[in-house]
Amino acid sequence: MVHTISAFILAKLAWLLSWGTIKSAIGIAFALGLVIFVHELGHYLACVLLKIKVEEFAMGWGKVLKQWKRGDTIYSLRAIPVGGFLKPAGEFYAQEADIKDPREFAAQPWWKRVIMTAAGAGMNYVLAFILFFLIVFTVGLPVSDPKAIPPVVGEIVEGYPAHNSGLRKGDLITAVNAVPVHNWEEMVNNIAASAGDVNLQYKRGGQIMTASMPLAGDKKIGVALEPVYKKAGLFVSLGVAGHQCYYWTALSIKTIAKKLWQRQAPEMAGPIGIFEIVGKGVHSGAEDYFFLIGLISVAIGMFNLFPIPVLDGGHILFFVIEAIRGKKIKEKTLGNASMAGACFLLLLVAYATYGDISRLAGKGKNKQAQTASEQTAAPAATETAND
Repeated sequence: MVHTISAFILAKLAWLLSWGTIKSAIGIAFALGLVIFVHELGHYLACVLLKIKVEEFAMGWGKVLKQWKRGDTIYSLRAIPVGGFLKPAGEFYAQEADIKDPREFAAQPWWKRVIMTAAGAGMNYVLAFILFFLIVFTVGLPVSDPKAIPPVVGEIVEGYPAHNSGLRKGDLITAVNAVPVHNWEEMVNNIAASAGDVNLQYKRGGQIMTASMPLAGDKKIGVALEPVYKKAGLFVSLGVAGHQCYYWTALSIKTIAKKLWQRQAPEMAGPIGIFEIVGKGVHSGAEDYFFLIGLISVAIGMFNLFPIPVLDGGHILFFVIEAIRGKKIKEKTLGNASMAGACFLLLLVAYATYGDISRLAGKGKNKQAQTASEQTAAPAATETAND
């Protein structure tokens, strides 16, 4: 028993200290830190342009490592290099606020406060746009015509026949059941037309190799294509980047609205899910990783504009109500609304985290069931062979 526990602890320590885990942690910290810092930078730049006094602009969180002052603003470098924060002067804009300087945030007209508050989300969209543009301009656009895509294995899906066949990422499939194939469409059609086992001939390096596998009921062997890209010019890249920002925002809003209309709980990724997704993205190549950062930046920018108290969108809603009423919202009303918004967000995070844990637990059960099935099938196969 003691030996088993010791082995488990050593295995977990080895996993924790492995380069793969460290790489994932660095990738997660950089991705979320960049998105959060750019958000706060948007607020800061708006303050500078609108001449709103800033008390402190910090890079990172926690203990102050270095601090310097320029003008009225204290700039600080913090111990935890993830994100940052902005502290404008007079950030409490309620009616009872004591305004001492006309440059304070509370002293600004409502429209200036709207611009400054929305600038954080705006910069998230700017970051996403830049990342999408750079990816398309440097890597290119994916080719969608299966006739123009060579039959190169990009990924092998676990649980399908190809998983234990000897195929690897990068193998070029040259024939299916002795029939030559020259593109992805020909390969898929020939596999779909097969009955029983599928015999593949493929090239790895300079060697010609073969693999035989049973065909699954859905006529799939479990291989995904290796993406092929074509070069895109400057203006095409700009257009695609803008469309990506619009597409992912519109898709998210439509999905959420549809779920709510159907009285269903929206599927959400909590902190665990986000860490898992970004961690996988770190190991998938630079273009996938930075595209993922762009998606996260769009999601954070969009979510922050939702009219929920505590979020930027909630503050913007208060400013618009103030403009309509002609007077500021009372401090007590603002406090109660902020408390309700904070409670709602905590429940939302708890719900998303529960969903993450349930999904991961489901994966674990499926893997255990698959292992048990394989262990049960192995003796049966041995007995049949002996017969």
